[in-house]
Amino acid sequence: MPGYRRGKSRPCHQRQRRGMRLILRPSLLLLLAEKESHGYELFDQLSAFGFDPLRLDSSVVYRDLRDMEELGLIDSYWDDDSKGPKRRVYRILDEGSIYLADWMNVLDIIQEQMNQLINRYNTSLV
Repeated sequence: MPGYRRGKSRPCHQRQRRGMRLILRPSLLLLLAEKESHGYELFDQLSAFGFDPLRLDSSVVYRDLRDMEELGLIDSYWDDDSKGPKRRVYRILDEGSIYLADWMNVLDIIQEQMNQLINRYNTSLV
């Protein structure tokens, strides 16, 4: 079983957190495809995808943004027009749009597989 370690059971909330981490990157890319945003704004908008801001560490979001920038999926610039301190604004690049489309195809397949699993469980065991 993936993620299983002998002698250790994983509570469901840990599995859920790992699952949410799986969709963090495509969620960020989708938000950036809709609109250029700074990190805090992105963090705040993730709740629309079911992320709990009390459980999601902002450092994870910023790490993913840096990683995606290094991969050439997004880029950033400093916003000089903002009131207060300068903010780094992120935007999606063409390569990021392609990556997002690929992720959506994969998530469609996973969703179909999950639906089949849940339906079989519900008809067989419940």
